[in-house]
Amino acid sequence: MAEASAYNAVMTINDDYIALAQKLLDAIPVPAVSGIHLPSSSQSDEKKDEFGFVFLDDGSAGPFYVSLDDTLDGLHSRLDRVGMPAPSRLPDLLMQQTLAERALSIGLFNALSANLMRRAGFQPQHATTDTGAGETQAGETVGMVGYFCPLVDKLLARGCRVLVLERQPERVAPQEGVAVSTNPADLADCETILCTAATLVNDSLDELLAAAGAVRSFSLIGPTASGLPDVLFEHGVTATGGVFFPDRSALEKKLAAGESWGKAGEKFQLTPANYPGFDALVAAARR
Repeated sequence: MAEASAYNAVMTINDDYIALAQKLLDAIPVPAVSGIHLPSSSQSDEKKDEFGFVFLDDGSAGPFYVSLDDTLDGLHSRLDRVGMPAPSRLPDLLMQQTLAERALSIGLFNALSANLMRRAGFQPQHATTDTGAGETQAGETVGMVGYFCPLVDKLLARGCRVLVLERQPERVAPQEGVAVSTNPADLADCETILCTAATLVNDSLDELLAAAGAVRSFSLIGPTASGLPDVLFEHGVTATGGVFFPDRSALEKKLAAGESWGKAGEKFQLTPANYPGFDALVAAARR
């Protein structure tokens, strides 16, 4: 990852997201935002991972993580004051520092990404295994940025050791073979890293990639990683695992009923080998 480190010294991931967002807006006509779904604000002390969605007129949906600190309350407040964002505002939203605006910008980017992939006729490769986990080998140490409990069990069953980097270490259940850290520098001892895509919302991915050093595999996973991966691959991410929604109505029914929406989407994995790139998608969308 030495080349990625040199690249990062010139441009941050967010700088490149802003540039790619502008290229996307300039390349093809984009549909308007038709709706935004947010979970209701909760007063419960229970920690839950929740997601919002940006919907476009063409049926595309962009998921984004809303459970970092006061993100959800900030989103409700912003939508009450400002309303739905225009796609043309995406570069400006990506420049903002509040968690609410950053989360919304990633959701909008993911929705516009889904629109471009749909128009280009590109179907992301279905994920047959958990992104990144299929490359792990017995005896290696897997770094996990964010706590993915079911995935921990699968990695332990493979004979791996797991290092969980977690801001709230009390969330991690004590388990043999699992170590917990709050220091990103500890990632340098791992061969494989599975990283929550919530790092796109709090803009911490540059720091984590730098801390990882010469890691063999660095996968960004979760619904928030559902956008075009060009920038991520340029900075050293080796795979992204997101979700695509072929039928928006099925997703909306699940959300309206307050039910788990996972089965309304199709998990996918993108790598430099199976992703054609932004320019190829734009060329296909223009035909």
